[in-house]
Amino acid sequence: MNLQGDFEGPFLTSILQLLCDDQNTGILQVNCGTRECKVFFREGTIVYAQSSSKEARLGAILRREKIISAEQLQDALISSQKNNIALGKCLVEKNYISLDVLKQYNKKQAEEILYSMLFWQKGKFHYKDASLQFEGMVVTKLNPMKLILEASRRIDEMSLLTELITSDQLIYTISPKDRSKNHDFEFSPDERCLLSFINGQRTVRDIIDLSHFGEFSAYKALYSLLSSGLIDKSLHKKEEDTGLDFGFILSIYADLFKIITTPLAMESRETASLLVEEAKENLPSSQAKLVRKFHIDAPASVNRKNITLACKKTGGDQIQQRLLLIDSFNGLCHLLLSKTIPVVENQQMYEIIREVDQVTNYVRKYQKDSIEKNKIVNDIKNVLEDTIKQVRLAPQKTKKGGFLSFLK
Repeated sequence: MNLQGDFEGPFLTSILQLLCDDQNTGILQVNCGTRECKVFFREGTIVYAQSSSKEARLGAILRREKIISAEQLQDALISSQKNNIALGKCLVEKNYISLDVLKQYNKKQAEEILYSMLFWQKGKFHYKDASLQFEGMVVTKLNPMKLILEASRRIDEMSLLTELITSDQLIYTISPKDRSKNHDFEFSPDERCLLSFINGQRTVRDIIDLSHFGEFSAYKALYSLLSSGLIDKSLHKKEEDTGLDFGFILSIYADLFKIITTPLAMESRETASLLVEEAKENLPSSQAKLVRKFHIDAPASVNRKNITLACKKTGGDQIQQRLLLIDSFNGLCHLLLSKTIPVVENQQMYEIIREVDQVTNYVRKYQKDSIEKNKIVNDIKNVLEDTIKQVRLAPQKTKKGGFLSFLK
């Protein structure tokens, strides 16, 4: 079976039900803007799910619920990448979690991905029958019909939550009222976590992004805090420029493109500008539109003007525009680095990685904290980690030594 098309409203539930009833084995891919989910079916049962959202990743869930520490997660990530094994398996081998805990949270991860996906209002889907290979992986078994019923319940509950929390641009502050009557209030882990992000400046969307919570879980915890009187809606408006501006984002990535394209241009005998233009063609359409009029040899003022106009056309607030811009530039970096691997010596490739990481460290140390800064630092680190993995797998002689130290 091969199904594809656009969806709107609750149509995804019909697709899940169809694949369940027909006992299909294959992969369903769903896209909504820059977000993507993949759902793996075996004889009508969901056995695995993947998401592009950080909040749905296994490591983020285990950290959020304090099952593992940040140090344990970092150690396991490095080990899993070095040995090319799944993160969950690595956590078990290091005795950071038990196999039963891994199975429990693999299931929780899959459920969060699916609940989040079923909240999407429109997008594209593609299903294709395929044989699945999960040897050595811990898979789960989820009944699609139970998921659909729970998702429907959450959607109904969300409509009640949004009657009180009417916009993700609302700002909340800790209540100044006498809360002595609430001294026996018992926080859930979600409520305690979200409360720590409320400072009278962050919007609901900021809090969701920082906490890596799913939208439903975040709204439910905020609703409880509001109902208890522990937080109030702020009368202050969010300052327009609390994060990085487009100019600073452009300057960061201009440096990165120069570092990456200079050796690539020398080896390929193409101009740096042409290399970037070719990379743009391989970006997702939403990202390609955003950076279409960005040129590395254009004056900074011209690039800033073009990027600002392109970002405004995407809609959303300034933070959403900046995050999409960062995704677009990171996509270009990733494509250019991948293109560089087969044409330069490994030692030179590691030097490029080192220089890119130095720029990241500069941003980490000297730029004020913001959602955009954290995204730039974390996402570039992910790009470099993936690049190192590609270098190790490439049919070249790899220089021995601690090249992972570049990403300390």
